[in-house]
Amino acid sequence: MNPRPAAAAPTSEPPPPYPVAYAPPAAGMHDLYESGPPYATYAVGWQGGAAAPAAAPLRVTHVGPCMLRGGAETWLQGLVRFLDPARVRVVRCLVTDPGLIDPRVSAEIGVPVEVGGREAVRQASRDSDVLLCWGPGELADWLGDCRPPLAVFVAHGEGAWTRYVVGRCAPVLDHVIGVSRWVSERLGTPLPLTCIPNGVDAARLCPTRPRAAVRAALGFGPEDFVLGYVGRFVKEKRPHLLVEVVARLPPPFKALFVGWGELRARVMELANERIPGRYAFTTAGADVGDYYAALDALCLTSVEEGHGLVVLEAMMCGRPVIGAPVGCVPEVIEDRVNGLVARDGADSFAAAAQLLYRRPDWARGLAAEGRAFALEHGHARAMARRYEELLLRLWREKQAV
Repeated sequence: MNPRPAAAAPTSEPPPPYPVAYAPPAAGMHDLYESGPPYATYAVGWQGGAAAPAAAPLRVTHVGPCMLRGGAETWLQGLVRFLDPARVRVVRCLVTDPGLIDPRVSAEIGVPVEVGGREAVRQASRDSDVLLCWGPGELADWLGDCRPPLAVFVAHGEGAWTRYVVGRCAPVLDHVIGVSRWVSERLGTPLPLTCIPNGVDAARLCPTRPRAAVRAALGFGPEDFVLGYVGRFVKEKRPHLLVEVVARLPPPFKALFVGWGELRARVMELANERIPGRYAFTTAGADVGDYYAALDALCLTSVEEGHGLVVLEAMMCGRPVIGAPVGCVPEVIEDRVNGLVARDGADSFAAAAQLLYRRPDWARGLAAEGRAFALEHGHARAMARRYEELLLRLWREKQAV
């Protein structure tokens, strides 16, 4: 089974009222983003203020079905880097599917990464204070008679796969974290739930080469307007949509695809058919900042997202974002203020791209607003502090029972 979330239809309507599983903030709780429109959107589930220090740091084992180059791994890398090791420390990561691990990504995480199934997870349950997991679904079977002191599930998506795994794991879980309000309001779990939006480690976005050199190496000229897709090539992210967008636009518009995935070859074939000579494909690791710098705008074409870290990454790199109204987009982008929201498929993306192309000064202002927002609100350090506060609070509550 694909250890990634499946599709859910986006909507341009305002978010629905909080479901029972996602309670509105009580007295003393606060928003993650500053109050006032349009950013007072994330509700959190813990009391404000610093937690009392633990006698020793909480020992966390992260458990997940894979370790590949994707959003969940980028989130994990930022979390590991910015957690205060005197309070909460990730001691190791367990990957339960040996066929879904990239050694290069494992080397970047910053803690030991091991491959193991039932016995490894059971041992981690005995050795750790906290299991922080996002699968696999077998956890409830593996841990039924060996529950960890504290088990927290991180919902990186809101699609069928994530809902299935949360449901299966529910008997051994204490709490769920949604990585965006979009996710938190759509999971439908009866478990206690807190929203902690993902954050970005800005250091990983530093370019290593001049913009002009990167564009030239990709076959783009100085007059080209390059629209970018950064992410996995999977159905729910609709990478093919960028091909259709560029096909609707005049020759100066080009497409840059950065990533990997099962649909990559098919999207490449489509690009060769629909926009020959107007596209480039590449993959990225530590040089991902080079490719953001090479863009004129990022397009988030997904039909379903958990958060969409690429949105904040592009904003931090000073690039305008055109995003479908999924994941974090309704929560961080105010249309035509710090980004553009495309609600109606390829035609809407194409119209937004034309707007940026024809009004370059306005596009630069839009990008500057997006960068200011991302730098103030979207850093992984703030995300890590919220994880610390939540895990320490949950730990104290369980110890008091």
